Amino acid sequence: MKSALKNCPGLLVITAVLIMSMTSQSVLANDINDLYKAGKVELIAWVGKQPTTSDESEPKKEIPTFSVNEQVVLTIEVATPRWFTGGTRIGNVEMADVIAKQRNTLATNYTARKNGETWSRQRWEITLYPQKSGDYVIPRLPVRLQVSADDGEKVSGTLYTQPIKFKTQLPSGLLTDDTPWFSATSVDVEQQWQQSNENLKVGDAITRTVTIKAQDSLSVLLPNLLENESTAQYQAYPQPHKLDDTQERGDYRSERIEESVYVIQQGGDFTLPELTFQWWNTKDERLETVVLESTSFSAKHTLKSFVKAYSTAMIVAALFIAIVVIIVLAGRRYYQTRPTPRWLAFRRVVKAGNWPKIRGFVYRELRSKSSLLELDKCADTEDWSETNFAFQKGSQETHILQRVWKVVIETHNHNDPNISQSPLPWWRKYFPKALPDLDRKSR
Repeated sequence: MKSALKNCPGLLVITAVLIMSMTSQSVLANDINDLYKAGKVELIAWVGKQPTTSDESEPKKEIPTFSVNEQVVLTIEVATPRWFTGGTRIGNVEMADVIAKQRNTLATNYTARKNGETWSRQRWEITLYPQKSGDYVIPRLPVRLQVSADDGEKVSGTLYTQPIKFKTQLPSGLLTDDTPWFSATSVDVEQQWQQSNENLKVGDAITRTVTIKAQDSLSVLLPNLLENESTAQYQAYPQPHKLDDTQERGDYRSERIEESVYVIQQGGDFTLPELTFQWWNTKDERLETVVLESTSFSAKHTLKSFVKAYSTAMIVAALFIAIVVIIVLAGRRYYQTRPTPRWLAFRRVVKAGNWPKIRGFVYRELRSKSSLLELDKCADTEDWSETNFAFQKGSQETHILQRVWKVVIETHNHNDPNISQSPLPWWRKYFPKALPDLDRKSR
């Protein structure tokens, strides 16, 4: 008994040590931050190139720089020498002028050796798309995880990443913050046409489909090409866009499908315009331009569309014809009680082809105009002599008769002082006085 009492202090010490050890393990097993401080949990985050160490006390390297609209991948990695016993949750990234999207809801799981131990690792990726040039800071993000402790207990809690800085700038002097463009590593574009009928007519439809596929970009950043560009020849009806963003084995792909239906409003030839957009190739670091060619079509008119298309021209033509008819009827009515114009009478004689009447008509007009009796005295030019000679020979060629008539009606008796030498009005050639002898009788 005495021996047991002598050894009691030693037993008490051993018991106290065991109790403290169990208490320490219980505290450690219930606090994720203690596991992190003890090196049993690791959390690192970065953009751009992966850091070589997770020691946050290491002096910071140069701030990574990206292009505006370029895909910036935020990588968050958690690790433990044991294993993960529950799902890991990453907080949302909220930054001004930055579009953040976590395309893959599952982490990449793998194992790696560290200090002779096998560590379980989870890697999460969040894609960021800065919209303006400037400096950015990714805030501290909460990462909730659950791991297995050394005693087999499940330990859960929330750790926070360190703030991460990066900056962006315009990649080319040809671009501005207001210029519509996007960044990607590769772009594929496809354009398709579909007609409702092989032989188009007014009322038929043409469907234009444009598909843009880009790698390392976001579908909402791809350009909106098919807008409501209606004209008098066609009415455009844009369809809802189809956007798709996928991730496969680290490859981020975006797709934008646009479709517009053009309903033909008028017949004839028309052209649907070409489409152009620019994108920055982050792989080759150059600005590229994509042009989708225009296409021409031809549509036939319907009766309704023909009237609609040419209604103005038809109205103008109808008015013109009506005015001409009114003038002709008025002229006929006017000359029913008045002498026929001399030029019209001469044309009728020429059309009849009666040479004696033509000759007599010319000489009567010559005597009426100038009191002359010979045609050769109308002019003294060589050209007139040849024309007069042909006329005297009985030529009925149109240009000969027109020449003779023109010279006769322009001939005046310059030797008669009672005849005015002032030129006649232009209209007098075509509408002579109804009683040409009245002036001579008055004198």
